Amino acid sequence: MSLLQVKNLSLKQGERLLIDDLSLQIGAGEAWIVLGENGCGKSTLLSALAGWFKPLHGQILLNGQSLPEVAPAQRAKSVAWQTQHDECPFPLTVLEKTLTGRHPHLSRWEWEGEHDLALALAQLARLDLRGFDKRDLASLSGGERRRVALATALTQQAPLLLLDEPLSQLDLRHQQQALQVLRTERAAGRSIVMVSHDPNHAAQFATHALLLFGNGEWQAGVLNEVLNTDCLSKLYHHPVSVIEQGGMCWFVPMH
Repeated sequence: MSLLQVKNLSLKQGERLLIDDLSLQIGAGEAWIVLGENGCGKSTLLSALAGWFKPLHGQILLNGQSLPEVAPAQRAKSVAWQTQHDECPFPLTVLEKTLTGRHPHLSRWEWEGEHDLALALAQLARLDLRGFDKRDLASLSGGERRRVALATALTQQAPLLLLDEPLSQLDLRHQQQALQVLRTERAAGRSIVMVSHDPNHAAQFATHALLLFGNGEWQAGVLNEVLNTDCLSKLYHHPVSVIEQGGMCWFVPMH
């Protein structure tokens, strides 16, 4: 059984049809990269997969059960969602924010224990945030806050990670570090759906790709069958070429 099944899903914002009749299956240990131009429905799709956006029609199944029928507590144990914006209306330290990833695993009046604390600190360390635990979240740079958000999602220890542009605002070194963390998570059996604006991230961690064209049209499949210059040129309405180096393909825009 697939971890997540999408059957004939259609998503609409206002009068605009973003995705029409999408069907795919996400298995354990698969990593999907979602690509497309601004406003094509990438974030809306992740919101629907997390159970927060109501589809026009279609069905989403989590472990074989219709997503709206999954109890919120169980859904939070199964799916971790890093949203596009790091909104934090209340003063929090970095550690307090990261520990919110443990809330689905605690009863209503239960406090975080030593295991929860150790797990949160370990995820921060993996993303080069060791020693940041007592920092005020509001004092961090945009890239640092994105890494805290990713650490929070990892602390949730859910089988499925929905990541909306987790590498945005990250410098080159921290992008590569985060991608290595995602490769490790995939190797451990976790499934990942990640929105990105850079198709070159795909080769570093993904097994599958989903291209959203913004007019209802989509294309999905195994990475090397979907990610090519023809598909990407159509996706971005701009010619894309490929450079092969060290056995890997790198996609670059043409002048």
